Amino acid sequence: MLTAEQLQTFERDGIVKLPAAFSAADAERMRDVLWQELSTRHGMSRDDPTTWTPTRPTGLKTTKTHRVAHAILSPVVRSALDGLLGAWIQPPHQGQVLVTMPEGVPWSVPHRQWHVDVGFDLPVDDLPAVKIWSLLDDLAPGGGGTPQVAGSHHVIARYLTTTDERDFTTVRDGVLRSHAWLRELTSPDRSLDPLQESEIDGLPVRVLELTGQAGDVYFTHPWTLHSIAPNAASTPRMMRSRFIWKAH
Repeated sequence: MLTAEQLQTFERDGIVKLPAAFSAADAERMRDVLWQELSTRHGMSRDDPTTWTPTRPTGLKTTKTHRVAHAILSPVVRSALDGLLGAWIQPPHQGQVLVTMPEGVPWSVPHRQWHVDVGFDLPVDDLPAVKIWSLLDDLAPGGGGTPQVAGSHHVIARYLTTTDERDFTTVRDGVLRSHAWLRELTSPDRSLDPLQESEIDGLPVRVLELTGQAGDVYFTHPWTLHSIAPNAASTPRMMRSRFIWKAH
């Protein structure tokens, strides 16, 4: 179960971190499977960074369905899901395989591609799902960890009470234009520091990178805005993500 403090964090931010949710040994086994497919499918060697192209390898079907990743749904994660969702649907696999190789560029908070991964016809006053983000390797700041807007689930829920519109693109764009902070976030010429906490009509918001150690898991609300950041580190970003849905 999540602690009272963790539940408060999830309620406020729409994001909560579970450190060491699965073991470092399990994470290492997942990396071994992933590197084997990167070698087979893309000719990459984990010991030779000159082979680490493309930067964002895709089509990692073997890794996606490999049974070793079931360790992500550890007793700690299952207990947290029970507390947040009650009964939930067991997924067939552990979701997207997210790899970003070092890009040799400076890190910055992105201004493009802020989005959510579900529609806006979900109930405003219920939690029908959570998204879990699992770290397969250590991930330092600037290393390509998915940036999230803490508190944005509340901003979206409030916005939806002001309109009957539910078209995905229309609502997303409307939310991103709805406040000066969000307009600054999505501007290439922003003057604010989105990593510093601010407010949108009394709701606390800030950009938070998903960083940590191999085996850490983050839970996010389905309406948490997120984007894609460059990997300015010297090691690959290796994560997995998927939705876990409440059973009805």
